[in-house]
Amino acid sequence: MALPTETLSQIIKPPSLYQPILGSCRIRTTIEDFQVEEIPAYQPSGAGEHAYLWIEKRGVSSPELVSRIIRTLGIPSKDVGLAGQKDRYAITRQFCSIPKRLAINVERLNSDEVSVISTTFHQNKLKTGHLKGNRFILRLRSATDSFTTDEQQLVESRLNQLVQSGLPNYFGPQRFGHDGNTVVDGLRLLKGKLPKDHWPENQSRTLRRLALSAVQSAIFNLVVSQRVAAGTAGMPQSGDVVIRKGGTKAYRYPDGAETTDVVPAGPMSGPEMLAAGGEIEQMELAAMEKLGLRPQDFERYAKLTSGVRRKMMEFPSNVSVSLAADNALELCFDLAAGTYATTLLQEVASEVIDCGNQIAAATAESDFNPETVE
Repeated sequence: MALPTETLSQIIKPPSLYQPILGSCRIRTTIEDFQVEEIPAYQPSGAGEHAYLWIEKRGVSSPELVSRIIRTLGIPSKDVGLAGQKDRYAITRQFCSIPKRLAINVERLNSDEVSVISTTFHQNKLKTGHLKGNRFILRLRSATDSFTTDEQQLVESRLNQLVQSGLPNYFGPQRFGHDGNTVVDGLRLLKGKLPKDHWPENQSRTLRRLALSAVQSAIFNLVVSQRVAAGTAGMPQSGDVVIRKGGTKAYRYPDGAETTDVVPAGPMSGPEMLAAGGEIEQMELAAMEKLGLRPQDFERYAKLTSGVRRKMMEFPSNVSVSLAADNALELCFDLAAGTYATTLLQEVASEVIDCGNQIAAATAESDFNPETVE
């Protein structure tokens, strides 16, 4: 099974909101070029039965971090908590929780790649989603020349524009696998056409979840790309489901209501998802049909594809741009949890060459990154 080229392109490289102001650029030329720090949903109280480790890692994915903790401290994976996943080829800082009784041994985790910066305590285990967002420091390098102060000012102006208007909340290409292979696996799974031995038994549960999530994400990108092209991704329409800019609860948009503090919410399809109405619902069903799907197909794995709504637009904050000593552009910005930095860069550069992904491919590693699993 293969996706039509046009459909795959719309999923993996959907249209930007604005015309890019830079040409081809590179990111993650070095590991220092891509830095991410979690913005926690809450601060540890300082007391409780769970130790919260503030960890910096270099070139280590979040799954590998968990594996190291399990091996080094001798605990089951269920006792390790993370709020979100982080890229491998980057310098990242994130919280990780373990049982308090093991806090005395955390120095064993320290290595050239992993450093436990601090330890504190809290009442509950850290769980996926206990995350407000991520703070990024990215160095953008020209594929042909050095950047200038004029280009620095143009990029800073664009980022400030995105603060006000928002940016399409697309899922990044890494969500969909090489040439969309993860989406294809998910489609075959939903249709009952994927062989039971398609994945190694010890990875089947995780890869099944990722494949199904990739299908939901593909439908979302198809819908949002159509709304961006129509100029309505940030403008609620009759029949839309919306979410307040600073909120999480989805609800049907009341016709004629004030629109300044809400954004349309696209589909992450599933039986529990709040349905849109009218022409909006038909548009979403048409996007699903492009992948050969019907709403009832998601009932096969209802626990993994229950269905939610995701904001079509997100709004960066705390933005700044500086010209580094080597004439690279250093971009700093905060994004909500689940929003991809590469999606923001799409509003800046016509092409973003991710050298980190190339290195991962060369070493035959394939880490799922949701920068963003929600």
